[in-house]
Amino acid sequence: MAYFLLKRLLLMVPMIIGITLITFIIIHLAPGGPAEIQAEMSLKASAQAIENLKRLYGLDRPLHVQYIDWLRRFISFDFGTSFVDGRQVLGKITERIPITLTINVISLFLIFLMALPLGIFSAVKQ
Repeated sequence: MAYFLLKRLLLMVPMIIGITLITFIIIHLAPGGPAEIQAEMSLKASAQAIENLKRLYGLDRPLHVQYIDWLRRFISFDFGTSFVDGRQVLGKITERIPITLTINVISLFLIFLMALPLGIFSAVKQ
């Protein structure tokens, strides 16, 4: 049993790295980077301002360096600030966690409430 658990834990490492790598690549493949989006939100943004934003967010560095920095910030729960209101993203997430968990618990309860009778009914009919 210990061997099985150790094997599963060791297999999780490359899977988690793969998931984070795919997530990072998808984020970078999306049209319009953070610098362009923030530049569009301001009335007039020069090319120099966009370059300054890219430097500020580290988008001028090689992709592998960006991935390592992104992963480091992700692991330490540093999600940065919101473009819309300038608040910390982690604060915005934590203020919405209670209602999210409430909705999840209610939906889980409803699923069990419907699934158990349906499962029993299905088993009896077979």
